[in-house]
Amino acid sequence: MKKTLYFAVFLMVTASLVTGIAYLGFQFTEPIIIENRNKKIAENIALLYSPDDGFTKNDDQSDNTYSEKNRKYTDNSSGNISGIYEVLDNDGELVAIIYNVNAQGRNGIVNALIAVDPYENTIVGVTYYEHGETPNLGERYTREEEYIKLINQTIDNVVVDQISGATTTWNAINDMFNIISIHFEDEEVHIDG
Repeated sequence: MKKTLYFAVFLMVTASLVTGIAYLGFQFTEPIIIENRNKKIAENIALLYSPDDGFTKNDDQSDNTYSEKNRKYTDNSSGNISGIYEVLDNDGELVAIIYNVNAQGRNGIVNALIAVDPYENTIVGVTYYEHGETPNLGERYTREEEYIKLINQTIDNVVVDQISGATTTWNAINDMFNIISIHFEDEEVHIDG
């Protein structure tokens, strides 16, 4: 009985110490994590809209600006939206909405930034910033000659050319555009202007 009580107290004290250390570690690293996240977001946006050209992320945009209907656009069986960012020009006017999306490709997750003109409902920029797709097959979708075909297509009717031998990547890219289209309509992202 004494041994059981001893081990119970020992486990409780150990668990409390570990929890306290983890909490303190989080408190010290949280600002660094937030700073690194914001830096990565800015770097990703710069892939499509360079700050050198006067474009900036809208820092006044709240995290749930485009999720007011409380639908879930992550952890789907297909495409996922991991972030939505407003891009402003020199005058502070909204130029585009960038979706940070991903979907399962052939050799891992395909991550993309897809910029949409909220006034015209058209694709205005695409970049696949991280993927492991097979060279000269699925990887071909990440080349300019392929993604340039997506520019100016309407968000509700994006047609991605299928490349022989790259069906899984094609499915991933279609999944990304489908989830964006669903979100765009459900959250009424279109702006009359």
